[in-house]
Amino acid sequence: MSAARIRSRSRWLAALSVLAGLLLLLTAAVWFLNVRGEVDVRGTLPVPAGAADQTLVERGAYLARAGNCAGCHTARGGESYAGGLGIATPFGTVYTSNLTPDKATGIGDWSPAHFWRAMHNGRSRDGRLLYPAFPYTSYTKVTREDSDAIYAFLQSRPAVAQPNREHGVGFPYNTQAALAVWRALYFRPGTFESEGARNAEWNRGAYLVQGLGHCSACHSARNALGATSGGLDLAGGLIPMQNWYAPSLASADEAGVGHWSREEIASLLKTGISPRASVTGPMAEVVLRSTQYL
Repeated sequence: MSAARIRSRSRWLAALSVLAGLLLLLTAAVWFLNVRGEVDVRGTLPVPAGAADQTLVERGAYLARAGNCAGCHTARGGESYAGGLGIATPFGTVYTSNLTPDKATGIGDWSPAHFWRAMHNGRSRDGRLLYPAFPYTSYTKVTREDSDAIYAFLQSRPAVAQPNREHGVGFPYNTQAALAVWRALYFRPGTFESEGARNAEWNRGAYLVQGLGHCSACHSARNALGATSGGLDLAGGLIPMQNWYAPSLASADEAGVGHWSREEIASLLKTGISPRASVTGPMAEVVLRSTQYL
């Protein structure tokens, strides 16, 4: 073999080695970004239905309404919280899961820690990465105490034996690898951080907006991979696949509720009507199932 050919082969081997090393580093980075802040569920057991304090169950019912859990986890004409509702996305249809305490098809075998991990880390009981159609990017800011209360409420519901439907998401978006990359780019497990310069009422509102209320899921723009900026960036956005624009909650040219009085905002969320506007479309369902109970 000529010296030139040997040098050429050496360069190719060196390039392949560098590429393999970069791929290994990238894989390690994606893995690390997906396991940081992970909830430890080892050895945790379900809490039997009826074992929770009634006060905790009632608080959980209130919080479940604040998060509009039934709105997504109830199919049209179906049993409450039994799942099966199809959520259309640009990547395919995601079907919501059964949240009733049925052991075979619901969350009856989940411990409070398993439920907290789903809320905080976006993982199912078996460790699978969940589709972000379930807004764990917002729910990660929900406190452990509130998560446990919602769990207690769901465990108090009647068990419904309804198997979860297979998602209709196409390749490669239906792979755990794709979800891991998406999460590495756009998801950070977090907690709500109150602002010391604001009063308790303002911080409670911010907690609901950023967490359970997941307002940014509709009222923020999404990029090509379906990610939002989250938080309090409520500049408006097109709701995927619904051809419905959720207006900016900051701009006076759109909803602009920052210029409204407290009473006007409360009236809109309680009744769907205020002296300045009325709700229609998807927001009408949010008022019906969720905000009127706050």
